[in-house]
Amino acid sequence: MKTSAPDISTNYLGLRFRSPLVPSASPLSEHLDGLLEMENCGAGAVVLHSLFEDPYERRQRHPDCYLDEIHAAREALTIPVIASLNATTLEGWINYACKIEQAGADALELNIYNLSLDPAVSSAQVEASYLEVVKAVRQATVLPLAVKLPPFFTNLARIIAKIDEAGADGVVLFNRIYQPDIDLDTMSPRFSLRLSMAAENRLPLRWLSLLYSQVHIDLAASTGIRSGADVLKMILCGASITQVCSVLLQRGISWLLEIKEELERRMENSHITSLQEVRGNLSRRDTGTPESFEREEYRKALQGYSLIDTSSWRDEVPMHIDPRAPASTEATGTAQTGRRIQ
Repeated sequence: MKTSAPDISTNYLGLRFRSPLVPSASPLSEHLDGLLEMENCGAGAVVLHSLFEDPYERRQRHPDCYLDEIHAAREALTIPVIASLNATTLEGWINYACKIEQAGADALELNIYNLSLDPAVSSAQVEASYLEVVKAVRQATVLPLAVKLPPFFTNLARIIAKIDEAGADGVVLFNRIYQPDIDLDTMSPRFSLRLSMAAENRLPLRWLSLLYSQVHIDLAASTGIRSGADVLKMILCGASITQVCSVLLQRGISWLLEIKEELERRMENSHITSLQEVRGNLSRRDTGTPESFEREEYRKALQGYSLIDTSSWRDEVPMHIDPRAPASTEATGTAQTGRRIQ
């Protein structure tokens, strides 16, 4: 007799999601057809592409078009529709947040990106600018609010606690910052969009685990989530939902079904009946002082270098061959014969 499927429903921002799989803001959510496919493939909610206060570089999208998209999505979908806003002025944050609420969005994600290069501006002032936005939007709307954060804060627990006090309902860990490369042929900066890789999910995984018992606000995981295994790991460390983007851009929206099925399969294999019963079970909440635990893990990791099987590890790690080394010695692949990692 077949047992019932595991319960993968979850709560986030005071809303009930049928699954923790939430496609994040991207070009895939610019069209209603894509949103409908996300719903059909098991998404628990959708985050619309971001509305920017400043014009797009290549095209101008009138804000009214974005509001129409919210209304159309809300009419067509049965799952929550989360709008995404990236403004540059306090007036813009307030004005557009109110319009987004009136258009019918179920929640709002504040995509705050405040890069300060002024040495006279303190970290406390940078944090205050985030809190000012959250407080202003909370006073202007009753929408459930999430704040998408970069990882570059001195004390993440403090800023998240302050964001909680300012009225937000959740935070997304993390906003992935796109960084330029250098084109050596033209000797100039080169912008290129590099999609996230699975290895990058170690960053949100670590911070979810550390923060789960330290803050009292919903935590969403983002960056490098590509499989059902990744989703379950994030839930075990304390995430309420997981945002998915890069893998859908690579493999198509239908990959959500693969993620969902793997998640359910792994839950069944581990005898997990619901996500609620295991959320945070592998966080640092039961390890005494999280700071001491983290320092001990750091010490063990450094000591672990001596345990690496360098012969097999060397074959797995991309490396550059020293062109000055003799061909006969390079072929052996050993450090003693002239091959070196640069």
